[in-house]
Amino acid sequence: MSHLNLLPWRETLKREREVRLAVFTGASLAVAGVVVLSAHLFMEGLIDYQESRNGYLGKEIKRVEAQIKEIEDLEKKKQRLIDRMNVIQELESNRPKIVHLFDELVKQLPDGVYFTALEQKNDKLTLEGIAQSDARVSSLMRNIEKSQWLTNPQIQLISAKEEKIPLGVNATSAAKKPRSVSSFKLEVTQTAPKSDDLAQ
Repeated sequence: MSHLNLLPWRETLKREREVRLAVFTGASLAVAGVVVLSAHLFMEGLIDYQESRNGYLGKEIKRVEAQIKEIEDLEKKKQRLIDRMNVIQELESNRPKIVHLFDELVKQLPDGVYFTALEQKNDKLTLEGIAQSDARVSSLMRNIEKSQWLTNPQIQLISAKEEKIPLGVNATSAAKKPRSVSSFKLEVTQTAPKSDDLAQ
C-alpha cells in the first residue's frame, strides 16, 4: 500500500528556508559586526599608539629645545669670558706701552717746550703745549720722527700767544714777564718697535 504525505510540505519547506535565511542573515550580521568592531579597535589602537608616539616625540622635542637653550646660554657665557680674556690680554699687552709712551714723551721733549694736555684714542695721541718758538716745535716733531715708540707727527694748530710762565729750568725772575710763545696742537701715532729694533 503506498504512503501518501498529507502534510503541507510546501509550507514546511518555506519555513525551513526562512529559518536558514534568518540564521544566515544573523550570522552575516554577527560576522560584519565582529569585522567592524575589530577594525574599530584596530584603528583605535593605531590612534592610541600614534598619540603615544606624538607624546613621546613632544617630550623629546621639549627636552632637546631645553638642551639647545642651555647650549646657547653656555655659548653666550663662553663668548663673554672670551671677550673678558681678550680685554685682559689687551690690557696686559698695552701696559708696557703706557710706560714707554710717557718715557718717550719725556725723552723727545726739547728744552723750551712743555705739554699742557694729552689725549689718547686708540693709538692716536693729541698733544697740546707751549714752546718758546716755532723752531722748538719743529725740533719736537723731528725727535718724534726718530722715535721707536712714536711716529707720524702732524701739526694741527700753532699760534703765538703771551705767556707768563717761565720756560726752562734756569729761568730767572725776569723770565716771568709776559713773552711771546707758540701754542701748538700736535697729533702723533703710538707704535711699538719690532723685537729686532729693541735688541739693537
